[in-house]
Amino acid sequence: MELTSLKRAELRFSTLWAERGRWLEHWRDISRLLQPRLGRFLVTDVNKGERRNSSIYDNSAMRASRVLAAGMQAGMTSPARPWFRLTLADKKLAEQGEVRSWLHASSLRIREVFSASNLYRALHTGYEELGLFASWAMLLEDDFDTVIHAVPFTIGEFAIGVNEKGRPDSLAREFPMTVGQLVEKFGIGKVSPNVKNQYDRGQLDAWITTRHVIQPNPIGISGTRDNTRMKFSSVYWEPSQNNATMLRESGYENFPALAPRWSVTSQDVYGQGPGMEALGDVKQLQH
Repeated sequence: MELTSLKRAELRFSTLWAERGRWLEHWRDISRLLQPRLGRFLVTDVNKGERRNSSIYDNSAMRASRVLAAGMQAGMTSPARPWFRLTLADKKLAEQGEVRSWLHASSLRIREVFSASNLYRALHTGYEELGLFASWAMLLEDDFDTVIHAVPFTIGEFAIGVNEKGRPDSLAREFPMTVGQLVEKFGIGKVSPNVKNQYDRGQLDAWITTRHVIQPNPIGISGTRDNTRMKFSSVYWEPSQNNATMLRESGYENFPALAPRWSVTSQDVYGQGPGMEALGDVKQLQH
């Protein structure tokens, strides 16, 4: 029996979420002892302002993670200098006058787009996550005002899947959205009756659990204008024990997420890095 797009997304979510669960204990330890404000391991963890650093007596490791993130930003993607330039595989063609001028102008325009968007703030957050948890993910979406908009995630609220070459090609998320945000993003006609009722009563700030899966589309066609038949499918829905509500089905020509890992062992999906290596020393330091 052919699966619906929603059922296929739900099944993939369950698989990726279970695989992510094997790493939770390690990630929780790192969050608790190195940077308590990073990491969300329950969908209800959003917007909690209570004190979280009760396990930290010496914050040397926390400061070190900030230095690492700043160093990576300055060394690789500094907004203050031209850290990349466009070229061609054909070097002779790239050196021709008109081609070289076009490549230079295009590089400038891309840097202007990066600076006008929130990309650099998102990358700085990602570098800290990478140093601590060795895995990170960010969704890069089109934006009418700034061309691109980065949606960075913290560890625990996403799961990734890789293809046969070990490259990330799937992303699953579970996250809260307010009633107002759901209606603004998807429209009043797409949300569940429960959300619509809360919206009509003015309860715009009530939190609603939302799920999102991006994965290769088995019926994807390269170059199509039908976004439900593109190479990667994207499905948002409100989960429910009885009847989930599809919020949006669309797609992408290319995988729209960045999912770097610090260092990966063999067939592992998630990475290992400095935060994991330092965890033993940090535990002894706090003791």
